[in-house]
Amino acid sequence: MSTEYYIEKDRILPPSQDFQYLLDEGFKYIEQFGSKFWTDYNTHDPGITILDALCYVITELGYRADFDIKDLLTNKNGVIENNTFFSAATIFTNAPLTVIDYRKLLIDIQGVSNAWILPTKTATDANGYLLPNNSEASIYINKIEDKLSLKKVDKNNKKLQKLRLRGLNKVKIELDEDPILGDLNTLVLEHAFWENNRWVNLKIVPQFTNWNHPEAQLFKKMNTPAKITIDSVKKVQEIVYLQVSRTSNASDELHFRIFTEDVSEQDLVVNHFSVEQNVCDVIKLFEKKKDKIQETFSKIAVQLHQNRNFTEDYLCTEIVEKVDVGICADIELQPGADAVEVMTEVQIAIDNIINPKISFYTLAQMVDEGYHSEDIFLGPKLTHGFLKDEEIEKAQLANAIYASDIIAVLMEVPGVKSVRNLMMTAYNELGKPITNATNEKWVLKLSGEVKPVFNAQKSKLLLFQRNIPFLLSETQLMLVEQKVIMYKSQFNQKKLQNTKNDFDIENGDYFDFNHYYSIQDEFPRNYGLGKNYISEKDTPLRKAQAKQLKGYLYFYEQIIADFFSQLYNAKALFDTKSVTQTYFATYLETNPLTGEDFYSKELFSDELQTNLLNGESADEVSLYETKNDFYDRRNRVLDHLLARFSESFNDYVFMMYQLSQSTSGMGSLSFDYEDLIEDKQNFINSYPEISSKRGLGINYLNATVNEVTKALEFHPFWNTDHRAGYEKRVAKLLGIGNIPLRDIVTEDSPQPQWTVQTAGINYVFKIIAPGVGLPEKWEWALSHFLDQNLYQINKSGENFILHLVDNTNKIARLDKKFGSESEAYDFLVQMIKIINSHYENFYCLEHILLRPFNNKTFKDEDLLTVCLNDDCDDEANNDPYSFKATIVLPGYISRFKNLIFRKHAEKVFRQEAPAHTLLKICWVNASDMLGFQKSYKKWLENYRHYRRHFCENTLTKAEETKYRKSLNELILAVKELNTLYPEGNLYDCELSESNNPIILANTSLGTL
Repeated sequence: MSTEYYIEKDRILPPSQDFQYLLDEGFKYIEQFGSKFWTDYNTHDPGITILDALCYVITELGYRADFDIKDLLTNKNGVIENNTFFSAATIFTNAPLTVIDYRKLLIDIQGVSNAWILPTKTATDANGYLLPNNSEASIYINKIEDKLSLKKVDKNNKKLQKLRLRGLNKVKIELDEDPILGDLNTLVLEHAFWENNRWVNLKIVPQFTNWNHPEAQLFKKMNTPAKITIDSVKKVQEIVYLQVSRTSNASDELHFRIFTEDVSEQDLVVNHFSVEQNVCDVIKLFEKKKDKIQETFSKIAVQLHQNRNFTEDYLCTEIVEKVDVGICADIELQPGADAVEVMTEVQIAIDNIINPKISFYTLAQMVDEGYHSEDIFLGPKLTHGFLKDEEIEKAQLANAIYASDIIAVLMEVPGVKSVRNLMMTAYNELGKPITNATNEKWVLKLSGEVKPVFNAQKSKLLLFQRNIPFLLSETQLMLVEQKVIMYKSQFNQKKLQNTKNDFDIENGDYFDFNHYYSIQDEFPRNYGLGKNYISEKDTPLRKAQAKQLKGYLYFYEQIIADFFSQLYNAKALFDTKSVTQTYFATYLETNPLTGEDFYSKELFSDELQTNLLNGESADEVSLYETKNDFYDRRNRVLDHLLARFSESFNDYVFMMYQLSQSTSGMGSLSFDYEDLIEDKQNFINSYPEISSKRGLGINYLNATVNEVTKALEFHPFWNTDHRAGYEKRVAKLLGIGNIPLRDIVTEDSPQPQWTVQTAGINYVFKIIAPGVGLPEKWEWALSHFLDQNLYQINKSGENFILHLVDNTNKIARLDKKFGSESEAYDFLVQMIKIINSHYENFYCLEHILLRPFNNKTFKDEDLLTVCLNDDCDDEANNDPYSFKATIVLPGYISRFKNLIFRKHAEKVFRQEAPAHTLLKICWVNASDMLGFQKSYKKWLENYRHYRRHFCENTLTKAEETKYRKSLNELILAVKELNTLYPEGNLYDCELSESNNPIILANTSLGTL
């Protein structure tokens, strides 16, 4: 498309760029305010000349301000470096939430062909609701003994009601076919050996039913001739049975069934597998197949647990069971139709309706098809291209196949006139028809957990022309088969490699918008301004007049130059990098035209630059704005940036202001605008993560797949930033800077001194006279050393020392000396602020992770407690696991002690959690926090190893015992949690009601 460039005859300029408009507006002001004194409006008048120059420079400002926004934001390096602009793939994508999202995430994994997430069963209960999936262990509701039980009956031998846990998702995977090992979705190994000048084709099946069977672990232990003994090789009817034992342990056995393509070759098979090396070759292939599957399963486990929804979990991943579907139908052809082509299209059409295909698309393809960016990037961020929601939906695990759907697609095949006598049959993995799924004319019902696959060999599609059967020859049938295979290979799901999966953020052209040329250079020569220097021969009066005019014009020059500077620094103002000003004043130091000092230096003192840029007092950040103006303007800009994502900090600001004004306050912590600004900046900077992952629970696996060994590689939990997306978002909204997974209580036994290790400085505290009452002093000190009001500054010789005091008793001191009382006080204020920020943290425990995994190892005492009495017996109270979590916070630090902050924090915790979750929020003392911390840390490390070995079926008795012990300790610690309430005062005539009164269920009475 050619573009015509032209200049409009009658250009319409915006007012800021229209010189004549500005000049006319200036005349109006002159006529309005100076008509009594100003009678000459001609161009030779000095006032008009000044007006001309100022109007001209305003058009320059208007011209610069009219540049494209990307030019205004581009830096000197030609790139827009703004932390609030996120690419489409960064800001539109989100962690998986829906079933389709999770399927996309799994299909994107190398080695996975298709995947399904089944959050519930297909069956319904008496009320018509879908039943949840079965949990690993059966739990029962024992109302008589007021507890949950792993036994089916109570103490009276009465059958108990089963507790159905919700939030457990079943994951089914279809793996890609391996070019060497064949179909990885089945235990069948296709094998061949050369004998008597021909290939003997076999199908070998181990006797166990899945790859996690304990016997599957023997492949690595029995893969060489020296490690095995062939016990027997015999043929029984059409099957050859092979039994092999382990040389070092005869109880370890492998059993195989071998199916020959030609029954007459069974004797060759028996002879072949009577040799240890030949058996080991097959065992090695099974070993490779299992390793290949395990590698993919490890990738799946990593992805799933990195994207686990809050208060939900997964059952062990399974390979989907495939069910062959055979179709019988009579198809009448149109006259002149190509029978081979019609049969090919018919088989392809049936295959597409029974087993819909899923394809990856490039970004360009999605754009060309008319998809908008918010639709293209909907769901999780993928690596191998883009998937369409409609294709994912079609490729579900069907509950039924309808004959009407098949007939409808067959009637659209060119050359098909009619379809009659259509019947459908499903076959199991042994090729036998499934009961109640044979010769179905209208609906072929399936379980909804198996994948139907069209099998042409088990189908009978008859072609007719004028009601006369049209039989295809063997050659034609081979041709049909080849065409179908070619079609499937063309449309086979291929993961795209090295594709562009994001739109580029467009950069602009850099312009030096703050470059300023003096308007005095535009004045006529006779004014003696700018480049037209006044002659040294002129009279002192003439020189003074020129200097006076310069001083008059400097006022306008400074304003215009500041506007240019403001325009240039807009890129910094609308960014989240820390700034110290919102008005960007500029000091006109040199004249860029001459390179000499700007004329202001001959008019003003050296203090002009300091006052202009830094202000005249400590309360100013520049001559243009006070600190309060800066806080207000900076917060309003950040509020604008937050509002672009429909986020707000208003509730947090109001809460903090109310907190600072309350009588109890924050332990002398004041409302800090700089902290508020930093909180908002941090929130925006991390917004892509805390927004997209806002609903995720903690990744308790915390592992990656080693690229060399292909095995899971676990990473440490403690003293890292490994937290859930939900937890990170809540922390940001509460103004908590960082919440690393670490010890909140750092000391666990009475000691004469302790150290608080913050990010910037370590603070050492020492108990006074530790030889007397150390345990009592220690406990009191740890409970109160975060309260600034309990410190005294005492003189010791020439120095000053900070003491922690209980009434008049000195309990502890800070191991630091100060030169003055004011220095000690300033240090105390900063120390309390830093330590409180350091200790602001919490733990989040999702109850679904505490469920038992079998009914043999686990005991009733390993179950969470419930209330089953008449006053609390309901469906919610009976189930302590489903969609529930406990939040544990240290209730003894400054902000966390305050009821205003607690109410706000609890509101945030609950409103950010999914609507169907129920939270228990505990503000605990140091003792309870220490107990929970120890048991949680121990359980978290044991849990991931237990879950891994549980799903791989490789658990040892020692591992089961170790995990059960850590679980039991954690449940006991949870049971001990009690909220710590701040002390209140009974109200009387001499005590103000607002001075920390007793509030029911919110305060404690304290001591008399």
